[in-house]
Amino acid sequence: MEFLKFIRSIEELLYEVMTWLLFYPRTMWRVLARPGSLIAETTSELGQDVEQQFTDLVSPPLFLMLSILLAHALELTAHIGAAPMKSELAQRVMASDTNLLIFRVVVFSLFPLVMAVGLLKRLKLPIDRETLRRPFYLQCFYAAPFAVFTSAGVTLARTHLPDPVRAAGLVLWLATTGWYLAVEANWFRGRLGVSLPRGFLIAAGRLALGFLLTVLAGLVLIGPAMA
Repeated sequence: MEFLKFIRSIEELLYEVMTWLLFYPRTMWRVLARPGSLIAETTSELGQDVEQQFTDLVSPPLFLMLSILLAHALELTAHIGAAPMKSELAQRVMASDTNLLIFRVVVFSLFPLVMAVGLLKRLKLPIDRETLRRPFYLQCFYAAPFAVFTSAGVTLARTHLPDPVRAAGLVLWLATTGWYLAVEANWFRGRLGVSLPRGFLIAAGRLALGFLLTVLAGLVLIGPAMA
């Protein structure tokens, strides 16, 4: 009986993984091509039973995690390693792909959190698990392409390939950041009822805060070695 349960769990896992091959590209295309349509869709999906949510897409947090896994795989393919770290904490993180992936998931998840909290503060809504869920899930959709293409751009820029390829990596990173800012500016404009320039300023401020928290997270790793 226990063996049959194990087999069935393997079947479900295999089926789930195979569906990612279909639904991940579909989700990525939907986010890139029609980011605005995801606002109402995310709200509607989260109002349904858990089993009925995101049946034709990858769920937002999982989409973000798979995107970070893809970005990590691209870096491994390019044989780009991290610089040697003297900090014991940094060595433990960098020594294991699992630990490094967890660290990257946490870092890139800061951006959806920062954006979602920024919206709730400006709407003067209480920040709790219920109010935070919808904007955070939506922001995971937006952060996934940002994570993939930012990592790909940085990886290209760090390779030992010819200068045009490295320059293309920088252009990719800048273009990705521009796309992310445009999407966030439009989101803040629609949700707060402000002008597009005002929405852009809010988005830029939240993005800067996200980068600052990322830098601080990095300093936590290398800080002991700098002391």
